[in-house]
Amino acid sequence: MRTAATVVASAAILIHAQPASDLQPLDVARIVVERYPIEVSMRYVPALIWSGALRLTALTAEARWRDKARREMQPFIAGEKTAIESPLRLPSVAGHLAVSDLGAAGDDAAAALARKAADSILPPSRSEIVSAATGWTDDMFMATSVLARVAARSGDDRYAQAAGRLLTEYAGKLQRADGLFVHAIDGPHAWGRGNGFAALGVVDALTYLPAAWPQRPAVLGIYRRHMSALLKHQADDGAWRQVIDEPAAYRELTVTAMTVAAMARGVRLGWLDRTFVPAIERGWGAVRARVAKDGALRDVCPSTGAGATKDHYLTRPAINGADDRGAAMVLLAALEVHEFRAGRR
Repeated sequence: MRTAATVVASAAILIHAQPASDLQPLDVARIVVERYPIEVSMRYVPALIWSGALRLTALTAEARWRDKARREMQPFIAGEKTAIESPLRLPSVAGHLAVSDLGAAGDDAAAALARKAADSILPPSRSEIVSAATGWTDDMFMATSVLARVAARSGDDRYAQAAGRLLTEYAGKLQRADGLFVHAIDGPHAWGRGNGFAALGVVDALTYLPAAWPQRPAVLGIYRRHMSALLKHQADDGAWRQVIDEPAAYRELTVTAMTVAAMARGVRLGWLDRTFVPAIERGWGAVRARVAKDGALRDVCPSTGAGATKDHYLTRPAINGADDRGAAMVLLAALEVHEFRAGRR
């Protein structure tokens, strides 16, 4: 539910900043990587921007994006700043997804740090799925994003097993019969970004883990049920809502970008058929409409923990302006839409 203040702020952005609706996906990606992250920390949000910057250089041969990401990560890799928090928290561990990507590009120190982060969440006993778990759908992305990468690059099956158990057990508890995810057992509502976290965790596992991964059939089934459910709840402007199945909820940027990214990668890699293509293109249009050419954003839900009531999610304000979290998801969508359109595999 929007407040009057957020509506006014949205209007101000539209008046004072030109929307990026006429730009191509890589143009949007350049805008985002140039401006963000504003706050440099070892968290999942800057990591998605750093990872996207590495991908942008690979796609364009413009080395400045890779160099910027490496420069911002280097203090953590060199031990000048704390990389793995104590007490351990999964958003900090997820910051190492970009460190792993840098390691895959030949940085041995980065690869070692990423593996250390994956080791930190391997369960010490069978009673735990991963260390520092919250039970929220957030965990599906925060843990799997690192476990899947490290599994692929180390060949150590422990990481793949942990990712598979996490995704299947969380889906067993949190994926509804209609395919949508509730945020948590104690947050039984289909929060938008919570569904985005579930989608991206599954997508990372399917992307990085091998065809022979034993949990692949089950995880692919989770993914397809989820994408089919999301397809049914796309708004008329192409966006998805702050609470997916609540028509009164505002149309929110991060869930829209995350859903577009998950669907685009799925069609490109053959996990989904082409009936999803119109939804991807309409969704990308909704993302672009919420990004200004100076990188300002519109309709971004802030950080949100699990809440027992639907109003907990509906009354979260919409951020309008500069925002690292929204930028990270826009960048991911831009890169996935570009590669989808290019037919890259």
